[in-house]
Amino acid sequence: MTCEIMNSAARSDWDVRTDDGTVVVELPRQLVLDERAAQRLHESLVDAIFRPGVTEVRWLVAVEHPLSAGLYDVVSEAARTAAEHGAVDWHIVAEHESKAAALERAVTGVETTVDTAERDAQQAV
Repeated sequence: MTCEIMNSAARSDWDVRTDDGTVVVELPRQLVLDERAAQRLHESLVDAIFRPGVTEVRWLVAVEHPLSAGLYDVVSEAARTAAEHGAVDWHIVAEHESKAAALERAVTGVETTVDTAERDAQQAV
Protein backbone atom coordinates (compact mmCIF):
# COMPACT_ATOMS: atom_id res chain seq x y z
CA MET A 1 0.00 0.00 0.00
CA THR A 2 1.42 3.38 -1.04
CA CYS A 3 0.38 6.51 0.79
CA GLU A 4 1.77 9.97 0.13
CA ILE A 5 0.60 13.01 2.05
CA MET A 6 0.30 16.11 -0.11
CA ASN A 7 -0.48 18.47 2.75
CA SER A 8 0.08 18.16 6.44
CA ALA A 9 -2.69 19.00 8.88
CA ALA A 10 -0.07 21.03 10.75
CA ARG A 11 0.10 23.42 7.76
CA SER A 12 -3.62 23.81 7.26
CA ASP A 13 -7.03 22.52 8.17
CA TRP A 14 -7.38 19.97 5.38
CA ASP A 15 -5.51 16.91 4.15
CA VAL A 16 -4.86 15.58 0.64
CA ARG A 17 -3.02 12.30 0.14
CA THR A 18 -2.71 9.49 -2.39
CA ASP A 19 -3.31 5.91 -1.39
CA ASP A 20 -2.96 3.12 -4.00
CA GLY A 21 -4.33 5.12 -6.92
CA THR A 22 -6.88 7.03 -4.87
CA VAL A 23 -6.65 10.69 -3.96
CA VAL A 24 -8.15 11.12 -0.49
CA VAL A 25 -9.29 14.61 0.51
CA GLU A 26 -10.30 15.19 4.13
CA LEU A 27 -12.12 18.38 5.09
CA PRO A 28 -12.53 18.67 8.88
CA ARG A 29 -15.44 20.08 10.89
CA GLN A 30 -14.04 23.55 11.53
CA LEU A 31 -12.81 24.18 7.96
CA VAL A 32 -13.14 27.71 6.68
CA LEU A 33 -11.49 28.24 3.30
CA ASP A 34 -10.27 31.71 2.55
CA GLU A 35 -9.00 32.47 -0.96
CA ARG A 36 -5.40 31.57 -0.12
CA ALA A 37 -6.33 28.26 1.54
CA ALA A 38 -8.60 27.39 -1.40
CA GLN A 39 -5.70 27.97 -3.80
CA ARG A 40 -3.40 25.74 -1.73
CA LEU A 41 -6.07 23.03 -1.60
CA HIS A 42 -6.51 23.23 -5.38
CA GLU A 43 -2.75 23.00 -5.97
CA SER A 44 -2.47 19.95 -3.70
CA LEU A 45 -5.39 18.30 -5.49
CA VAL A 46 -3.89 18.89 -8.92
CA ASP A 47 -0.51 17.56 -7.75
CA ALA A 48 -2.21 14.44 -6.41
CA ILE A 49 -4.40 13.92 -9.49
CA PHE A 50 -1.33 14.12 -11.77
CA ARG A 51 0.42 11.27 -9.95
CA PRO A 52 0.78 8.10 -12.06
CA GLY A 53 -1.92 5.50 -11.54
CA VAL A 54 -4.53 7.78 -9.95
CA THR A 55 -8.00 6.67 -11.06
CA GLU A 56 -10.30 7.90 -8.31
CA VAL A 57 -10.87 10.67 -5.80
CA ARG A 58 -12.53 10.27 -2.39
CA TRP A 59 -13.78 13.33 -0.46
CA LEU A 60 -14.40 12.96 3.27
CA VAL A 61 -16.39 16.03 4.30
CA ALA A 62 -17.08 16.74 7.97
CA VAL A 63 -17.50 20.52 7.57
CA GLU A 64 -20.05 21.96 10.01
CA HIS A 65 -20.30 25.45 8.52
CA PRO A 66 -22.11 26.21 5.27
CA LEU A 67 -19.92 25.24 2.35
CA SER A 68 -18.18 28.24 0.82
CA ALA A 69 -18.22 29.32 -2.81
CA GLY A 70 -14.45 28.83 -2.76
CA LEU A 71 -14.88 25.16 -1.87
CA TYR A 72 -17.40 24.65 -4.68
CA ASP A 73 -14.94 26.28 -7.09
CA VAL A 74 -12.10 24.01 -5.92
CA VAL A 75 -14.26 20.88 -6.24
CA SER A 76 -15.58 21.88 -9.67
CA GLU A 77 -12.13 22.71 -11.06
CA ALA A 78 -10.61 19.56 -9.56
CA ALA A 79 -13.32 17.46 -11.23
CA ARG A 80 -12.50 18.98 -14.62
CA THR A 81 -8.77 18.38 -14.09
CA ALA A 82 -9.39 14.84 -12.86
CA ALA A 83 -11.61 14.01 -15.85
CA GLU A 84 -8.91 15.23 -18.23
CA HIS A 85 -6.39 12.90 -16.56
CA GLY A 86 -8.56 9.79 -16.23
CA ALA A 87 -9.47 10.01 -12.53
CA VAL A 88 -13.18 9.82 -13.26
CA ASP A 89 -14.40 7.77 -10.29
CA TRP A 90 -15.35 10.10 -7.39
CA HIS A 91 -16.78 9.35 -3.96
CA ILE A 92 -18.16 12.10 -1.73
CA VAL A 93 -18.74 11.20 1.90
CA ALA A 94 -20.37 13.72 4.20
CA GLU A 95 -22.02 13.58 7.58
CA HIS A 96 -24.91 15.60 6.20
CA GLU A 97 -26.63 14.37 3.06
CA SER A 98 -27.40 17.92 1.93
CA LYS A 99 -23.69 18.82 1.87
CA ALA A 100 -22.81 15.69 -0.08
CA ALA A 101 -25.58 16.41 -2.59
CA ALA A 102 -24.47 20.05 -2.91
CA LEU A 103 -20.89 19.00 -3.68
CA GLU A 104 -22.15 16.39 -6.12
CA ARG A 105 -23.90 19.15 -8.10
CA ALA A 106 -20.55 20.99 -8.38
CA VAL A 107 -18.91 17.93 -9.94
CA THR A 108 -19.21 17.37 -13.69
CA GLY A 109 -17.38 15.07 -16.07
CA VAL A 110 -16.76 12.32 -13.53
CA GLU A 111 -18.77 9.38 -12.17
CA THR A 112 -19.85 10.34 -8.65
CA THR A 113 -21.05 8.27 -5.71
CA VAL A 114 -22.45 10.05 -2.65
CA ASP A 115 -22.53 8.51 0.82
CA THR A 116 -23.40 9.84 4.25
CA ALA A 117 -21.09 7.53 6.20
CA GLU A 118 -17.38 6.92 5.68
CA ARG A 119 -17.87 3.17 6.10
CA ASP A 120 -20.16 3.13 3.04
CA ALA A 121 -17.54 4.95 0.95
CA GLN A 122 -14.81 2.56 2.06
CA GLN A 123 -16.93 -0.33 0.76
CA ALA A 124 -17.57 1.48 -2.52
CA VAL A 125 -13.86 1.97 -3.23
